[in-house]
Amino acid sequence: MIQPAEFTISAWSHLVDLVVDPPQPKDPIEALKAAQSGKTPPTLRVPLVFTGIYGGPIHLTIEVLDHEPDTVAPGWEDVADVSLVIPEGKVHFNGPTGSDSHEVGFMSAAEAGSYRARLHAVGRDLDYDVVVEESKERHLVQFWKAPFANTIVLANASSVSKSLPRFVAMWQSNL
Repeated sequence: MIQPAEFTISAWSHLVDLVVDPPQPKDPIEALKAAQSGKTPPTLRVPLVFTGIYGGPIHLTIEVLDHEPDTVAPGWEDVADVSLVIPEGKVHFNGPTGSDSHEVGFMSAAEAGSYRARLHAVGRDLDYDVVVEESKERHLVQFWKAPFANTIVLANASSVSKSLPRFVAMWQSNL
């Protein structure tokens, strides 16, 4: 299961990816055979966090909920709910270059399936499109199990959020 976490992670090109690496066969010979035959499940890579900074560190908090939150947490400028199907495997967040990775759990076959993610952001306008060494930007991603549904924008106060339709279209093309 995805575990709650708080960490600083490096974004690049305005993105931080959610990545799920499929489990590998325990027998190395079977793993090699699966890779050679093309039967290894693909890695899921979704650009889930859209930053204002072009590159540099952001603060990211991950929460796992039993159900959809009743209200939007106060203090966030931008909030959107998206759906995704999370397969079995090791779950981590990393920058698109793969140089900074933070594992947040392992999704078992029984836990895998359709989830909603509520994406929160604050501070995306402060250093827009700049590479920073220290960021004022914060993000929160809340996950809960739920059937697939359309993307819903709950708040879009920042200038960066005005490009949310382009980001959502890019995001959905990776599903």
